[in-house]
Order: sequence, then structure tokens, then C-alpha cells
Amino acid sequence: MEALANLKNKLKSNYTSTFDFSKYEIDENTRKEIIENEIIIFRNFRNMSNSLFLVCKALYENSLKLKAEGSFMAWYQSIGLSKDKVSELLKRYELYINFPEKKDYITSLSTQAVKILTAKALDMNIVYDIADLQLRKVEDIKEFIEDKTEKVEIVVQRKQEITKKCVNYKKFEKLKKNISKMSSKELSQTEKEIASLEKYLKEIKATLAEKAKMLENENNLKLEIVERK
Repeated sequence: MEALANLKNKLKSNYTSTFDFSKYEIDENTRKEIIENEIIIFRNFRNMSNSLFLVCKALYENSLKLKAEGSFMAWYQSIGLSKDKVSELLKRYELYINFPEKKDYITSLSTQAVKILTAKALDMNIVYDIADLQLRKVEDIKEFIEDKTEKVEIVVQRKQEITKKCVNYKKFEKLKKNISKMSSKELSQTEKEIASLEKYLKEIKATLAEKAKMLENENNLKLEIVERK
């Protein structure tokens, strides 16, 4: 009992509440009670987080072992799980695997948020950004994805426009057909022109990448400012 009491006191001494009690003029006795309940919530949420992770992991492992046609579905139905619930747990486990250091964050995500973050069409780089920012609300996640996707589409569109302006495809098709008729001198000259063009396109590509990175940094800065507010 003494050892348990010491452990409890240690947990209390190491825990610091981030709530501004003075702002709301909360008295000292109430403050202590609130902090004790915070510790209970914190401790049990960590336990819940670990439990949910183990459930997802066990489910995933059984999904690999029960490969016979229909056997996995028959098994999870026999223990009272639905197809939708199993799908959600397996998708959540996918996030646990990709972000092992963010177990608590993944546990806190709603079912809808998990579905959005594990969608096949979603760029994994965007998922990593969302996890780093620890966005939880579905509305915030959707807004972030839409903003990121829109900027990527703009960059791609600009690349296509620049390519169309810089490259005369008909000219290159004609060049390709005439290669067999070229003399040694003409071949050498054509190789030099192509090398020069490759260098020019490489410079354009680097400029586009730099601009895309700049837009991404601006977006992250705006998000940080919004969160601080």
C-alpha cells in the first residue's frame, strides 16, 4: 500500500496542468480537485489508448492468419463485430503503424476522421502534415486537405501550362522522324540542342519545386497563427 501511495504521489508531482485557473478566479481547493481529476483522465486515457492499439493489432494479425474464403468475416462476426467496425479498427491500426509516436492522437480520432485520413486517394504527405499538426476535428481536417489539394492542383496546372508554352511537340515529332536521315554533324548538333533543353527544363522544375515549398511554408505559418489565436 505504501508503494502504491508513493507511485500516486509521484504521478501527481510530475503532472502539470495547462489550464489557466487564475483567469477564471478558481479557488485553491477547487483547483486541486480539478487537477486530481485531470490526472485520472490522463492516466485512464493512456490506458484506453494502449488498449485500443492492442485491439487493432490483434484484429490485424487475425486478418492475416484467417485467409480462407470468408473465414475472417465469420470469425469476427462470431465475436460480435460488424463489417464497418472491423474496417474502422483496421484503418486505425494503419495509422498506428504509420505514426507509432502519436498513439494518443490516433486514439482520439473519430471514426469519420480515420476514414478520411486512410482514403487511398489522399496523398500520404498531407496525412503526415495533419498528424504533425494533430488536427482532430473533421471540419479542420477537411479544410486542410482541400487547401493543400487546391495548391497542388494549381502547381500541376502551371507546370502543364509552362510545358505547353516551352515545348513544341510537333517540332519534336518531326525531329524524331528525321533522325534516320541525319548526317553525323546534324546528329551532334541535335544532341547539343537536346542537352541544352534538358538543362533548361531542369532549371524550370527546380524553380517550380521552390515555389511549391514556399506556398507550403506560408500555409503552415497561417495554420500556426490561427491555432495560437
